[in-house]
Amino acid sequence: MKKSVILFVCVLLFTVVHGQKLVPYDSILPMEPYNFILGTNTIGGQYQFTNESRLLEQAKHVRGMGSNILKISLGANSPKSYALTIHQKPSTTLELFNASPEYKKVVDMDFKYVFIWVHTITGINWKKGINPEQEKRLYDEMFDFVTYLLKTYNNSGKTFLIGNWEGDWLLLPDYNRTAAPPAEHIQNMTKWFQIRQKAIDDAKKATASKNVQLYHYIEVNLVLKGMKGEPCIASSILPHVNVDLVSYSSYEAIKNRTYSEKKEQLNSIFNYLEKQLQPKEGLPFSRRVYIGEYGYHANSKNPESFTKQYNETKEIMKISLELNLPFALHWQMYNNEYETNGESKQMSLINEQGERMPLYHLHQKYYRQMNRFLLNYKASNNAALSADVFRKKALEVLDGL
Repeated sequence: MKKSVILFVCVLLFTVVHGQKLVPYDSILPMEPYNFILGTNTIGGQYQFTNESRLLEQAKHVRGMGSNILKISLGANSPKSYALTIHQKPSTTLELFNASPEYKKVVDMDFKYVFIWVHTITGINWKKGINPEQEKRLYDEMFDFVTYLLKTYNNSGKTFLIGNWEGDWLLLPDYNRTAAPPAEHIQNMTKWFQIRQKAIDDAKKATASKNVQLYHYIEVNLVLKGMKGEPCIASSILPHVNVDLVSYSSYEAIKNRTYSEKKEQLNSIFNYLEKQLQPKEGLPFSRRVYIGEYGYHANSKNPESFTKQYNETKEIMKISLELNLPFALHWQMYNNEYETNGESKQMSLINEQGERMPLYHLHQKYYRQMNRFLLNYKASNNAALSADVFRKKALEVLDGL
């Protein structure tokens, strides 16, 4: 067969799978082992472009884009959302992690920071109360999973951050943000978080490991209620859990506001959250609060909406750097937000047609320029790069994108 024919066949196989266009991964370039702060989410997905799993496919795109931050889901519904095949129903988080090789494949990649949504696979419904036997099962589930991660990734340089999805929704019936959470839900969630945190702290003390870190975060999403004196996680639960970090799903604070209004609102929220926390030593971040989710909709029928989306996304990136947050994670690599009529809300970095969106290129250019800066700095200086210098340069880079 002639070389030209072979090339044509290879291209054809590469560009068509099950009637869909294949989206090649960008080249994976070596990344400096530094916290680039800005990342994205890879939670589930409604589409894919290769024969690999949705989980691995998205992870490869995140890494090819230039990020060393990965965020995935390891919950009861994650196998379905990632279209993974699980032959035997797991009863713990560790069993789920080992039930499909795809989870370990993505965690084994050279991501420095790995965020994992972890609730429970035990079937225990903490809202109904937690008896002593259930408490032990929940404790053992988290202890065993953390111990596994610390031993498996010993001396890997990785930092794991384990926590929940938008916790205030878990407290409320029917996602009614105006409702007051039942008192028993507050009490039971407090106990659930306390069990998780103790299991993590105990596992870290009991496990001989080095050059691998692991922290527990609680994610909140209705902080403004607490700031008005209403019950929510921030006001009613955080003061009673010695948690490591707090993730903020930030949509309530960033919609329909100017740059200065968003910055002022976020600054007030993060200052409030920090005041709710118990003191805790041994944490590597200058702040214990960060943005776990942010993002803006666009409409394919309105091209101008993508310009607005781009500008507002860049604003949150800049505000996160200005507020000295350890992380800000965009929602997300593949879109999974749709209108009731099925129309995409266009929140993805790679859309349903396999197109790399302007937001993808925004992140990619940021990573490449900051990585180049880190390499040049290391070659020219004997001292380690300070966080202040990194953030100043990152802001300069974003201003030029």
